[in-house]
Amino acid sequence: MTLLNSPQFWLNVARLATLIFTAFIAFMTYQSYQLLTRYKPNFNVLLSLPESIARIVMVLICLFIAWMSGLSRAELGLTVDHLWWSIAVGLGVGIVIQLTINIVTVQAVNRYGSHIYLPWLVRNILPSHRSQWIWLALAFIPPVAMEELLFRTLWVGLFQDVIPLAILISATSLVFGLMHGPQGKLGMIVTGTINAIFCLLFVWSGELLVTLVAHYTVNMLQLITAHFQRDWLDTL
Repeated sequence: MTLLNSPQFWLNVARLATLIFTAFIAFMTYQSYQLLTRYKPNFNVLLSLPESIARIVMVLICLFIAWMSGLSRAELGLTVDHLWWSIAVGLGVGIVIQLTINIVTVQAVNRYGSHIYLPWLVRNILPSHRSQWIWLALAFIPPVAMEELLFRTLWVGLFQDVIPLAILISATSLVFGLMHGPQGKLGMIVTGTINAIFCLLFVWSGELLVTLVAHYTVNMLQLITAHFQRDWLDTL
């Protein structure tokens, strides 16, 4: 058997590609954060066509890396055994997480001050009129899919056999939290914690669909909640 025909070789290539791709995403996120500290866009960044296209390309890259690994779809969490059960669990977890986030955010801001949470990004992506809701609901799909494929399918799926799960979840949660720096210190802590929950949920269910639905639910409910808290957000 030649090296190129070795399954282990391609699995290691996929792992290396995951590391490089994650580093690239982290670098671009940091650069975007630095730019956004100096410039606040006057357009809805979530509805930006170039942004959506870039996210779709990233989803395709994640799928390509997953395919290149040679692992089965089941090992990567890309199979669905009980569709409605998976959707129901994802919805339930997403609702509970968002309700908890809302309580924690209000309490933390009241106790530590508004500097702990930066809501400008949420305010920016709020719809300016009703017709934008459907476009925002669709625009959330690519970034959610990219993050779930990267941090669940690739990181957990490809590395859980070589890195202790506790270390793997801690490391990816740290990276995931730092990637949400534009939301402030509280945002980084909350998103890092959510990543750990999603990793455990992924390992428990064995299905990416569960965490994908949960992640999407959290994001949409966060936007809906912000819509009804505009006055409070404007005070931060």
